[in-house]
Amino acid sequence: YLTFDSDFGHGEVRGHFDYATLRQNMENLIVEQLPSLQKFTPLRHRAVRHDSFTMEASVTRGDWLRHLLGVPVELNAPVGLYASVNSRSGHVDVNLNAPDIVYDNRHLRQLSVSLSSPSNNLCADVQATQVGENGRGTDFCISATAQGDELSAEVQLDNHAKRHRFRGRLQSMVSFDRNSEGVTEARFNVRPSELAIGDTLFAIHPASVVYSKNHLQVNGLSVSSGNQYVKVSGEAAKGSDEPITIDLKDVNVEYVLDLVGFHSVDFSGFASGRAYLTHLFDGAGGHADLYVNKFQFEEGNMGTLLAKVGWNKEDEQIDIDAQAVDTLGGSLFAGKRLTTIKGYVSPKRNYIDLAIKALDTRGEFVQSFCSSFMRDADLSVNGDLRLWGDLKQINLTGDARANGKMTIRPLNVTYQLHDAPIQFMVNEIRFPGDVVYDRNGNTAIVNGSVYHQHLSRLTYDFGVELHHLLGYDWDGSDGSTFYGTVYASGDVRVKGRSGQVDIDIEATPERGSQVVYNASSPDAIASREFINWSSRDTLPDADALAADQSLEDDEEEAYDMPSDIRINFLINTNPDATLKVIMDNNSGDYIALNGSGVIRASYYNKGGVDVYGNYLVDHGVYKLTIQNIIKRDFEFLQGGLIAFGGDPYQADLRLKAQYPVNSVSLSDLQLGRSFSSNNIRVNCLMNITGTPGAPKVDFDLDMPTVGTDAKQMIYSIINSEEEMNQQVLYLLAVGRFLSPGSNNSMGTSTGEKQTSLAMQSILSGQLSQQINNVLSNVINNNNWNFGANISTGDEGWNNAEYEGLLSGRMLNNRLLINGQFGYRDNANATTSFIGDFDIRYLI
Repeated sequence: YLTFDSDFGHGEVRGHFDYATLRQNMENLIVEQLPSLQKFTPLRHRAVRHDSFTMEASVTRGDWLRHLLGVPVELNAPVGLYASVNSRSGHVDVNLNAPDIVYDNRHLRQLSVSLSSPSNNLCADVQATQVGENGRGTDFCISATAQGDELSAEVQLDNHAKRHRFRGRLQSMVSFDRNSEGVTEARFNVRPSELAIGDTLFAIHPASVVYSKNHLQVNGLSVSSGNQYVKVSGEAAKGSDEPITIDLKDVNVEYVLDLVGFHSVDFSGFASGRAYLTHLFDGAGGHADLYVNKFQFEEGNMGTLLAKVGWNKEDEQIDIDAQAVDTLGGSLFAGKRLTTIKGYVSPKRNYIDLAIKALDTRGEFVQSFCSSFMRDADLSVNGDLRLWGDLKQINLTGDARANGKMTIRPLNVTYQLHDAPIQFMVNEIRFPGDVVYDRNGNTAIVNGSVYHQHLSRLTYDFGVELHHLLGYDWDGSDGSTFYGTVYASGDVRVKGRSGQVDIDIEATPERGSQVVYNASSPDAIASREFINWSSRDTLPDADALAADQSLEDDEEEAYDMPSDIRINFLINTNPDATLKVIMDNNSGDYIALNGSGVIRASYYNKGGVDVYGNYLVDHGVYKLTIQNIIKRDFEFLQGGLIAFGGDPYQADLRLKAQYPVNSVSLSDLQLGRSFSSNNIRVNCLMNITGTPGAPKVDFDLDMPTVGTDAKQMIYSIINSEEEMNQQVLYLLAVGRFLSPGSNNSMGTSTGEKQTSLAMQSILSGQLSQQINNVLSNVINNNNWNFGANISTGDEGWNNAEYEGLLSGRMLNNRLLINGQFGYRDNANATTSFIGDFDIRYLI
């Protein structure tokens, strides 16, 4: 009877035992079931005093095991042990449970070892989870039964990998016998088994492996899945040159690298060929001739790899001599593209050194280092590179030049490189002043680097000097609320890492730039229409609005984006750039503004937009549709202001726009006979104040061709805000004044006449609108606008006016020209020609 209690554990032993014979008695239990093991291992059966005891123990520290027994173990949790042994009867029952230990630098969790002897058999079960550097564990389970000089075993494995998960089961039977020459052999019979890698299921076919001293024979060992297979066969003996042959077909290289745990750099492809293992018992050697289809380096296509691989006995390394021949199509480049790879991999020194010579080699692998901001890289690389270093600390160095194109993700712009230098340094890829070109030939100069820690944990820092460059190009087809096309000059700083991009922009927009906000998009925060034509009965109630808002909030929470993108803008806006707000996609209503000011903004793709600064309107247009039928173009007047103070929907609006009705009869206002034959120009004014989130709109009239007295008479009739809004809307819709008292009863003949004149005026306005649409499509010039106007008089078509309209900007928007000319069909007029021109030069 023995008990112990100390700072490293406690336990007790009951029975008869001798520490000196304990190990030999355990060997005897094994050899009694597998006596032929004595021919192949140091295990021997020796007669010693029998032990009979039970033991229970709990061990909390493992340092004493290292010092006393030389066992390389560390305990992170107490280990429990139970044992019951009777060597005389052959009874054994041992259970060991170790929740968390480190054995020989291998981190193991939930280690369980069980050894028992039911029915005069010897059974062993071992289960454990080996924890990798990524914290994910690989489960092992080994079950074995020994009896009558035969060992039946089953091994199960599951590494739980997110990519290329490896799991499977191998069943085998090991038996011992003598061959015809009387030599003891160990025969490994592989039973039908299976394993899965990713979503691919492999079959392990029945085979036999026979081993005796200095002799190995492999018969039909095969693993296959569809067209993929690995087949091993042959016989090796000491002093013989006969090899063991390994045939490969379409074997996924990534699977092999996962099995050996090589992840320093990514290679992929499908390998075929034949390998030979020679002289296994007198200085092992080997060589292979392989070709790898769809060969990739760091996810970049390289073509077909032709490789000669051999074992270097003297240096104990694998020598590699290979060429990647580009056999792939769909590239900008024609002709032979070749990559030569020479060097070695040393398993003993854990070292790799490969010299890579690129001749128009595909540069798609660059995208893997810059995938957070780059896509569709179609590059051709020339130069000399070297992949070298400890297998866990690999570096890529050398100098190369790149040609081709790539697309920058946040900008959606494709740029081209022409013989651009790229310097591969230790833990850095440098772009030293490379010139990039947009689709129009405009340029930018790029200085910066991609930093890495042995080709992993990538970060980047670039400075870009823009020269009229296309810097942003989204068309809104992806459903984005904000999009546009921007040409700019200035400076850009791009920094980031995987999952994060930070961009600082200080730039001046160039001609052709347009930024669009689609206020009618379902993703817009709310409807941003300034004018809604609706019936009172169609307005939603407060409960419905609250429900809609709740739904929008839920959708926002469910939406997730893979990368954080933050952009800071400092924009020196000018009239060359257009700010466009789409009010209604169906009708084509939008606001387009051109102006100037210094605007500072910040954007976060998972947050919002903040804008600061004053935007002074130079000119613009509001294309408005009335009741989905009548289209009118309001021109914004110079001097309008948008003052941003953070939330763009809370900006202060002070805008004024006008729509001219060029020939309006005063007879409808019933001012008297002296005015009944007068047609005047009326400007319908729209004043927009408030905020984009809650705009306020009111209307007014301006009559630039009428004297003060006549204006007073007109304003005396239109003497309230309601009447003013009525008159403006009637002018916009019909092109005439609404007669006083038209809502009251009137004579039948008078009513019919007014209705006829209104219909004729609407038809003339629609005809003018169609003519203007045709002219705008033909001219297609933002600096010049041409139009037409047909206005009916107080007698309808009998005294109509026909006008041509033009407006234009010249000399960098300094010279402004507006004019109208035409013909008046009115017998009472002194002249039939109509002409009115306005020319201004801005100093």
